[in-house]
Amino acid sequence: MSTSFVLKSLDPSTVYEATGAMAVHAVYDTLVTFDGADVTEAQPWLAESFESSADAKTFTFTLRDDAVFADGSTLDSEDVVFSLDRLKNLKGSPSQTVEGLSFTAPDASTVVVTSEIPNPDIPTILAMPSAGIMNADAATKLGASAAEDAATADTVGNALDTESIGSGAYTISSFDPSSKIVLKANPDFWGEAPEFDRVVIQNVDVQNQELAIQKAKNAEIALDLSGPMVEGLPDTLTVSGSLDTSYQLSANRDPAVSEITANPAFSQALSLAVDRTAIAELFGADAVPAAGLVPPAFAGALPESDVQARDIDGAKQLLADAGIANPEVELVYPAITYRGVDLGTIVTRVQQDAAEAGITITLTPQPINAFLDSQGAGKLALGFTPSSLNYPVAASLVNNMAPGAGTALRTGWTVERADPAVIAAGDAVLAATTIEERSGAMEEWQVQMNAHSPFIPLANNSGIAVATADLTNTEYSPAGWIVDLPRVGTK
Repeated sequence: MSTSFVLKSLDPSTVYEATGAMAVHAVYDTLVTFDGADVTEAQPWLAESFESSADAKTFTFTLRDDAVFADGSTLDSEDVVFSLDRLKNLKGSPSQTVEGLSFTAPDASTVVVTSEIPNPDIPTILAMPSAGIMNADAATKLGASAAEDAATADTVGNALDTESIGSGAYTISSFDPSSKIVLKANPDFWGEAPEFDRVVIQNVDVQNQELAIQKAKNAEIALDLSGPMVEGLPDTLTVSGSLDTSYQLSANRDPAVSEITANPAFSQALSLAVDRTAIAELFGADAVPAAGLVPPAFAGALPESDVQARDIDGAKQLLADAGIANPEVELVYPAITYRGVDLGTIVTRVQQDAAEAGITITLTPQPINAFLDSQGAGKLALGFTPSSLNYPVAASLVNNMAPGAGTALRTGWTVERADPAVIAAGDAVLAATTIEERSGAMEEWQVQMNAHSPFIPLANNSGIAVATADLTNTEYSPAGWIVDLPRVGTK
């Protein structure tokens, strides 16, 4: 398997990067999982069943009785509570997914998860690789702590990069964060044994992935090819993808940063000026124009019919009505190729579209680290960036992009500067007690965001997995683990 490594650790409680999440998913089982690429409904795994209270604040999971760790010891509810408490208390990047949750074990086969607020997405959250269940006794011997002060008391360090203390189908054979991860089949796996005894995940740049997959005769997967690259591949290869990535502009609402972009009419005019269909075509045949902030792969996405039509005359009228004459704005973007697409080509198209509405945009590329620093400081008048969900719950966007939230504040969008309709729509999302109710609320939230927010969705494209024809179950998953390695088989 070839991929461009995005990797720091194989510790399930801290894993946050794509490559690490894929490997951890194969080594550490979770309470629930997803069936292939379908992330709409969590399925039982270590938990043979689960149920929710009517208010979606309490979830009860009943564990299966045959699951064992790689050392043969039995997995029980104390291991689950230890693992989830450690995830929460380490306060690492994935800890935010379980913020506000508490975990108890009333008996050896039952785990109760309690939320401070209604949260019908708890099963989805607990399917993430970061919620992988570890052997509590083995972890403690390695220095792990699940206590409230785990952020300072835990001394595991890098031990879990090489130690396998999960119950998954694979164990870690070797780990080199710069070149290669080797997994070997767990002979004591409680479930159906994986078909491959050994899986090698190699760090390979995109161009060499393309060459290697074209020449491969069997048992090879490439994970980073772009839509345009895939269009030129032999028909004998299996290609799968999921529209899980968004590309959007953000116009700063802080008048101290830009008097022009601080005016909501500017965002609306620019949104009317861009040709989303033409922009999507730059990403390849798999891409689509964006209707809202939620990518089509996830529940709560707006239908394609909601894509805003281009209207140059309307854009000009909005600017005139707002008293914005001949606006000139700097657009800063990361000078990178993302999923095989040079982001410079995208913003150049935005620049050309905007000019037709009388908006002059100066393009300023920055190295990725400099861009992230500038974006984090909240000083960009107009920015452009790709984004995807950290876990397949669209409502997580409300926590990040609603007025006054972290991402919103980086665009100067405070609660005081927001339209009350947006705030009310976000509150409705967070109050929903069922997946269906929350998905409907997410659609209304996006309608309000399109009307009032500083974010301008442009296009969505896919993560893509390309496999040789002899393999099965290689479909790309937007769940966070890319490909479900234990399920990969042969024809």
